[in-house]
Amino acid sequence: MISAEDYIFLSSIFYPVSSTLAVSVQFFLLYLIVKHSPKHLNFLRATLALTSVFQIILIIVTYFTQVRYQTTKTPIEIWTYGYCRFFEPWICNCFYQIMQLSVLASHLTIYGTFFLKYRMVTKLQMSQVEIMKTYVVFYFPLILSTIFVVIIFKTQVWTVQAEEELRVVNIDGNNSRMYLIFAILNYSHWPNTSNLVIYGACLLASPVICFFYRKNTLKHIKNQAGNMSIACQEQYRSFILGLTIQCILPCVIFIPLEFLYYYCIITKNELLFVEFFFPVIVELPAMIDPFISIYFVTPYRKLIIKWVRKRKTLHRTDTF
Repeated sequence: MISAEDYIFLSSIFYPVSSTLAVSVQFFLLYLIVKHSPKHLNFLRATLALTSVFQIILIIVTYFTQVRYQTTKTPIEIWTYGYCRFFEPWICNCFYQIMQLSVLASHLTIYGTFFLKYRMVTKLQMSQVEIMKTYVVFYFPLILSTIFVVIIFKTQVWTVQAEEELRVVNIDGNNSRMYLIFAILNYSHWPNTSNLVIYGACLLASPVICFFYRKNTLKHIKNQAGNMSIACQEQYRSFILGLTIQCILPCVIFIPLEFLYYYCIITKNELLFVEFFFPVIVELPAMIDPFISIYFVTPYRKLIIKWVRKRKTLHRTDTF
């Protein structure tokens, strides 16, 4: 049976390797978005870039914190094994909240991209004001969650009682400085519960939003088939398929793990995989999404194929 020490060792290898790879691919995707997006993608370039930026923040902060949820404790303690442990608990808590908000922001941006793609296919022109309203609507859960985070810090973090409680638990339970207990999560406090509801609602709403806009977008593509080239239709369908995978992926990954997380909280049974790798699983879509974007955005895929073929041709020429 894998012990906590084994998980710590695995984490010390997994986090730097996966984070370096994921950030490198994300920056490569950003380069493609900024430098090689065709004209018909200009309308969506900002949302594609925003998704990538939010995911880069998520990956870096997840590596910096390397969180473990002590679900056997009442209330739940949140530990950090990353570089964050050398800072004050409230600073770690800031990074932890940034990690949570980055997850939400990247998902909401993907939903917004789906809507903007639908408007693009239906050829409905949007003014700058309409675009701003669209962003406000889609980012409203993020704005609300940020307000709750501010309330959490004001009432549960930046108080003398909270600081003293964390000081005591760190002295009593952690003499090695291998980790830092930086937060005590209590769902009896309404801001914590409200944030949990927001994340859960967005997660459950994603398939509904995804398939609604997917169905309507594909319907319009079919209706406009006579006015579109076959290549253009294929590009649209490929893009929509990529967005669908990006929307559904968090549900497929998160929901089973959420059930295990709540099982641990309710029963107080210790599942070390859930405690150590819950943040990793949450981060997983951010590691996979750039590959999906590069493959399913046809111009990016064709450009990479062109580069590879050119490289092979140059290699053959050098050989002869």
